[in-house]
Amino acid sequence: MESFNTRRLSLYMRACLYFTACTLLTGGALYAQETGDMQIFGSMQSLFMYQDSQLRATFPDPAMDFKLSETRNSFALQQLDLFLSKEIDESFSAFIDLEFQLNYSSDKHWGSMSVQEAWLNYHYLDELSFKAGLLYPAFNHLNEIKNRLALMPYIYRPMVYERLLSERFFTEDFIPEHAFIQVSGSHATGPVFLDYAVFAGNAEGSYITKRNPDGSLSSDVNQKFEFLSGIDPTNLNLKLIGGRIGFRTRDEQWKAGISITHDYNNLRDTVRMPSEGLPPATRQLLGDDAERIRIGADVSMRCGDFWFEGELIKVTYDYEPAEKLDLHAEQGFAYGTLGYEFTPATTAYASLQWGDYFFGVDSDYFVYTVGGAWRLNQAITAKAQFLVYDELHENYTPDIQTIPAHKERVTITFTMLGLSILL
Repeated sequence: MESFNTRRLSLYMRACLYFTACTLLTGGALYAQETGDMQIFGSMQSLFMYQDSQLRATFPDPAMDFKLSETRNSFALQQLDLFLSKEIDESFSAFIDLEFQLNYSSDKHWGSMSVQEAWLNYHYLDELSFKAGLLYPAFNHLNEIKNRLALMPYIYRPMVYERLLSERFFTEDFIPEHAFIQVSGSHATGPVFLDYAVFAGNAEGSYITKRNPDGSLSSDVNQKFEFLSGIDPTNLNLKLIGGRIGFRTRDEQWKAGISITHDYNNLRDTVRMPSEGLPPATRQLLGDDAERIRIGADVSMRCGDFWFEGELIKVTYDYEPAEKLDLHAEQGFAYGTLGYEFTPATTAYASLQWGDYFFGVDSDYFVYTVGGAWRLNQAITAKAQFLVYDELHENYTPDIQTIPAHKERVTITFTMLGLSILL
């Protein structure tokens, strides 16, 4: 009897599975709508990196001087992007970018996975397009295309655009990483196109609610009434607004523009800016919303086999505590890259970068890098890059009572080999 009941149960389960499968299949056939083909494509870049780091600290008393060093090397799947694109009709299109970084594994807690873009675009005229969803806004030249890594000659992009270094260089201080609405267009006049874009989005990421390891919600604003993670709880005046105006020639050999944004820097975020690592005067700046304006300028050009691209970003703050302390709370970043195409498939470049990235601290860094890319075929590109990062803290005083004024110099060299593949 037990064997009979077991067989009957098995037959019943198989019948249920068969019925479910038939329902799903016929349901899909009944309700699917033919609105065009979904295109799935992507890119990935793997690398080998050798890193040599040196820290030197110089004090008024030479006996206190010290030096630290470290080397490391690693293979890594630097970045993998899966793109999904759909032309819905002549006016509407949709796009999604799924990004995976550093050998991503949720099981081993390696790297990260995120939706970087997911938007719907309505194209009315060349002079007017409307984009809504999660998108990279039009700020300077590189921001909108920063995740098309396989199409660039770089292994490491300019510092504030390098996705792997976004937490190290406070990327969101310098560029608007995401917006949610953008109106843009181009107008042809004579030999050039005049471009414009206006966008709006949430406040910076540090304001957005998130879940703590214990499952509770964390928010710097209105903590008592937050129920969902990933929500911006700030008032409308703290949201991001911005835009870009520029021009480009019809043959795309010259391009230039000016960009501007307005939002706020969340100085309550002590995880991002730990107060114990700052000078006493700077600590007094923390704990409020600092009004921020980013101003950017970009230019890119080609002349024969030579090509150049460069950007300047200036970040200013209207922040009363800084004014009372007579502190110039501002940041800056600039880069310029000069390249030469030996053949249509081979290019080499040299780049210089400068940055002042730490809010309220006198700290500058320079980056010197040379590299090259060799396109093996339409899908595969081999890359090499050598990069020197040099940072100097002048008169850095974390705590006057315990550590005297001193200078810290950090020098890091990267030697990298990479392979980019268009999927």
